[in-house]
Amino acid sequence: MIHGKKIAILGCKHTTKDLIEGLLVSGITIDHVITISSDKAETQEVAGYYDLSNYLQSLNIPFSIVESYNLKNTDDIELILKLKMDLLLVMGWQRLIPDWMLKSLSVGAFGMHGSNKPLPHGRGRSPLNWSLIQGKKIFFTHLFQYLPGVDDGPIVGDQVFEITDYDDAHTLHFKNLLSMKRLCVEAIPKLALGTAEYREQPKEGACYYPKRSAEDGIVFWTNSTYDVFNLVRAVTKPFPGAFSYINNDKSKKLTIWKAIPFDSHIRWPNALPGDVLEVFYDGSFIVKTGDTSILIQEYEIPSDVFITPQVRLGTSDILPKTWLSLPN
Repeated sequence: MIHGKKIAILGCKHTTKDLIEGLLVSGITIDHVITISSDKAETQEVAGYYDLSNYLQSLNIPFSIVESYNLKNTDDIELILKLKMDLLLVMGWQRLIPDWMLKSLSVGAFGMHGSNKPLPHGRGRSPLNWSLIQGKKIFFTHLFQYLPGVDDGPIVGDQVFEITDYDDAHTLHFKNLLSMKRLCVEAIPKLALGTAEYREQPKEGACYYPKRSAEDGIVFWTNSTYDVFNLVRAVTKPFPGAFSYINNDKSKKLTIWKAIPFDSHIRWPNALPGDVLEVFYDGSFIVKTGDTSILIQEYEIPSDVFITPQVRLGTSDILPKTWLSLPN
């Protein structure tokens, strides 16, 4: 406890573990952790899941494994209410916190959210991924209080960080995690004492990122090299990855984990977008895009499939998705 307040963490990812470690190093006691099982994470398609059980047992931190990811199961509600928590930190939990749980906390529930502009711009789903896809260069992340709405609670701290050409979804999670650790260490004592300053979000300018699914990682090679590059780095591990179909055959899926723009001067005048242009000794290969070319460096293919310059990558007649009212 801190200042007589019981602190709990809700999460089920590698970032949850990293937050716990950061708080412990800073001398903040964690009274309880709420998480889910690996089976539940698989059915809910949780990207970056981490089984916290052994880790928490090694530190003698009490924890509960709930049955429902949306926390609407009756047994889960009864279990959590019995904990009588005061302050909840949410990290690595991609669901709204239900109203019954928010009302049970004497201090409140707090987590991170941001986008390429300060809140209320870019509420909603997957803001880090969307910022990479859109080629943004900066990210505003906020420690805010959860309310029943979507990312609309008051802000208690914020941090700005760069999105460089070397970043991907993995490294941006590091930056966001580091921001949360620092903001939490500063804010938790004040929150527990009731001396924290809350800053209401502006009433105007709210917009929302839509949900992304694994299917949205498909590559349209007629797009520019930098559009393809941004997609690949936005959905790389721990997410499902960008993908394409070898010779338009859905049974021959190529999953791309890392790619970089190749060159705008070396050209293949007769090549079409999606054509494999060259394969190198280490397995990496060049693909023609809508404007130049891109080097595919890390990828997965079926064991009986080979990448050669005769290969053509395609979408198997899948059409581009239209995203309405996407924040910019």
